[in-house]
Amino acid sequence: MRGFTRRSAIALALVAALGVAACGGDDDSSGGGGGGSGAGVEVDKMVWAIQSPIQSMDPAIMADIPSLRAQSAVFDRVLSIDNKGVVQPWIASKFDISDPLKVVLTIRDDVKFWDGTPMAIDDVVYSIARHTGADSTSMQAPLFASVASVEATDASTVTITLAAPDPALPAKLSIWAQVRQQKYDEAAGEAIGGSDKPGMGTGPFSITSYSSADGAVLTRNDNYWAGKSKVKQLEFKVIGDPDTARLALSSGEIDGFFDVPLIATRQWDQLENATMTYVPGAYNDFLSMNVTRAPFDDVNARIAIGHLIDRAGLLGPLFNGRATVAQSIVPAIQMTATFGDDGAKKMYEAIGALPEFSIDKAKEALAKSATPDGFAVDLAVDTSQPWMSPLAQHLAENAKQVGITINVKQVSAADWGAGLFDPAGSPLQLVALGGATPWAGELPPVVFGTAAMFPIAGYGDEAIDGLAGEVAQAATVDAIRQPLQDLLTKATADLPYVPLFDEQAATAISNKFVWEGGYSYNAISQAWPLQLGGAG
Repeated sequence: MRGFTRRSAIALALVAALGVAACGGDDDSSGGGGGGSGAGVEVDKMVWAIQSPIQSMDPAIMADIPSLRAQSAVFDRVLSIDNKGVVQPWIASKFDISDPLKVVLTIRDDVKFWDGTPMAIDDVVYSIARHTGADSTSMQAPLFASVASVEATDASTVTITLAAPDPALPAKLSIWAQVRQQKYDEAAGEAIGGSDKPGMGTGPFSITSYSSADGAVLTRNDNYWAGKSKVKQLEFKVIGDPDTARLALSSGEIDGFFDVPLIATRQWDQLENATMTYVPGAYNDFLSMNVTRAPFDDVNARIAIGHLIDRAGLLGPLFNGRATVAQSIVPAIQMTATFGDDGAKKMYEAIGALPEFSIDKAKEALAKSATPDGFAVDLAVDTSQPWMSPLAQHLAENAKQVGITINVKQVSAADWGAGLFDPAGSPLQLVALGGATPWAGELPPVVFGTAAMFPIAGYGDEAIDGLAGEVAQAATVDAIRQPLQDLLTKATADLPYVPLFDEQAATAISNKFVWEGGYSYNAISQAWPLQLGGAG
């Protein structure tokens, strides 16, 4: 599960205190998503390889990272997140969040769909409201649970009224509120988002062809309101094997590859005709143990597992040094963005240290548990995430020394994702989670508490639920600091999750092309093709 998971999308959060440009004008300074035609010279075509298929052109149906990359090239969002992590205007030329129970959007009047028809205020209302309400079928509906109503309050204004404060809403609008033509979607019915009826958008590219098996071909929208891209045609090609993709880039068959596995970057760094870009990412890998199921309903069994992973020793073999040891389930980039370097350090000191790698201490913890002689448990690994299998084998080998048997199972990405939420599945899971914003409150409410969207570890009670709720609704740094500290302190002691690694994000691009402002982790919330051009 990645990218929010990298492959299966989850919740996002961002608050005004961290740089929401409320009431701002068009973004023209922060890079990534601003208007204009980008750097470089005009080129006929650019081919991007992606590791997983574009599963849908509708975020209400699927919003994994490969799908979001394609969707963001063709569908404008109401707002955008720039390279610095700041929410900026986009289809909404201004937005006002001064009232904590309202988001007021001023909508542009110069936007047209690909078919030439003007974008109407009702299309914007529809594009937001379809994710809200008890009757919504959107997979993003849980993210918009705070929304009470979405309405056009005049010909150029959309007002979103909230049932409770939701500081995350601007960021959610920057990812999920993709502007679609209501008439087209209603006519498409159940075919919406698929190859026959992918959607009608206003973005910098239109959809020429698309299938979940083969990828997509996109054609430049020469009448785009923010200026046309320097690239006339974009193609997304599915190449599941990173080595095959590397050879394809070397030969010129493809021009770029998103999310290069860090375990393989030594070979990618040697490409002579391409440039690797590494940027901080909110990718966090962790081990989950379901606290409601044996043997992990005993904290000592969980602590024993925590002592069996040499996290620091695996940084080189698994990530070529392009990751750091995670100190909490909150990605490090979010912790420092929220509290600053000194504040993050104080937070880590306050929440306590995770179990160190020690076979002897694992034996001691297991001896105190209800299963002192050990136990057997399965551990599924997603074959599309190269770090998982060697880590699982490392854990299994160490576990043998204390009498624990871990049966490592190689599974597809789809089966791995399904297994995370299977009540009959293993209580031990490897998880790859990703956020999309700089806010430290984004991910904890997603995995902590009985009302969590993804309660993989089953970790929740009245106290945990209360803290997770406070974190979810905190609208300032001062408001989130104490409940987040209390929640993470309790989680460190109870250990439903063992934080493992904070990963960087790696992208390869042919030297025949340039990306103005550079690739950013926030590209999926931007009209990113506008930043591309030929190197000349």
